[in-house]
Amino acid sequence: MFLKGEEHPVNRLHRIVWKILRPPVIAFLWLKFGYRFKTAKNLPENYIVLSNHATDWDPLFVACSFPEQMYFVASEHIARWPFAYKLIKIFLAPILRYKGTVAAGTVMEIFRKLRAGSNVAFFAEGARTWDGVTGPILPSTGKTVKSAKCGLVTYKLTGGYFVSPRWSQSLRRGYLRGEAVHIYTKEELAAMTADEVNEIINRDLYEDAYARQLQDPKHYRGKGLAEKIENLIFLCPCCGERESLISSGDTVFCRHCGKSFVYDRFGFLHGIEQKTVRELLGWQKERVAEDARAGKAYRADNAVLKQVVKHTEETVASGPVLLDGQTLSCGERSFALSEIQDLNTHGKRAIVFSTAREYYELIPGENACAQKFPLLFWEYKMNRKG
Repeated sequence: MFLKGEEHPVNRLHRIVWKILRPPVIAFLWLKFGYRFKTAKNLPENYIVLSNHATDWDPLFVACSFPEQMYFVASEHIARWPFAYKLIKIFLAPILRYKGTVAAGTVMEIFRKLRAGSNVAFFAEGARTWDGVTGPILPSTGKTVKSAKCGLVTYKLTGGYFVSPRWSQSLRRGYLRGEAVHIYTKEELAAMTADEVNEIINRDLYEDAYARQLQDPKHYRGKGLAEKIENLIFLCPCCGERESLISSGDTVFCRHCGKSFVYDRFGFLHGIEQKTVRELLGWQKERVAEDARAGKAYRADNAVLKQVVKHTEETVASGPVLLDGQTLSCGERSFALSEIQDLNTHGKRAIVFSTAREYYELIPGENACAQKFPLLFWEYKMNRKG
């Protein structure tokens, strides 16, 4: 038994590890990315940190600003790293969340940490941005923050999208900053409605990387600047052909029409009508919406479907994957769209989705763009609601 106010030895270990690792992590991020940050001050007794999300390195970027240890919410897939996760669990104890699911269990674990006097950080979008714009924040976020009955720190990362675009396999070095936007006390939050809390979160975390870049251009040094953009863009902006793009260096070619465009060190596009990846993705989303209205299906070969149970993967089907207005299928397994509660991606090529009781990961064949499936899935879902 521990006396009231006495710290549990496991929590003490986490605090010690945080203080030991934070200085070398700060030095490493400065050397690798040129990262600069401001230390958060005048913090509440305990608090939630909410940040926008652009790179896989964001937990480290955010941690630099907070001398006091906190627990991060992380995607469940890290628990499937056999050796690394054992160390991560011992020394950092992240709170796991299954992407593509309702996160009720995650919320309860957040509350347990906060009520024990710890601090918690998570990324309100739930996933990295594909186009540099802060993604939608779940309406339940404001209710979660109010129910936690603690302080709130909103945190903004700028420049991250160009340092590590989600679609890219390369890292770049350039302007990258992080700092707290606003600190709210639990008394201030108690006086707000859940909708009002959502409003301040959306306001504080909103970032449009290209709007900022247009106002004050910064260059980002790296190799293969355009490579793997086909992880996001599967339609040629010149001829409209599907999955005909090939990227190399800073140039993207179309095998069908022979035309090409360039991604420069400022993140802008040359050689096509669209001047930014955001504009190009917006154009592509319009084409996907047209496909959904026309009842078209998207397909990929050589896909693998895995069921995930207690952080263990089991392959349950393989073969072509097909998504139409009624079903999502892989090989002989098929799911009605109505039974899929949520569908998302983690990383660049993995699709995760859940039914009422089961959780799956679907990986299309190597030459397929995985992102086309969530785009079409949500168009069909929205059309059905309409």
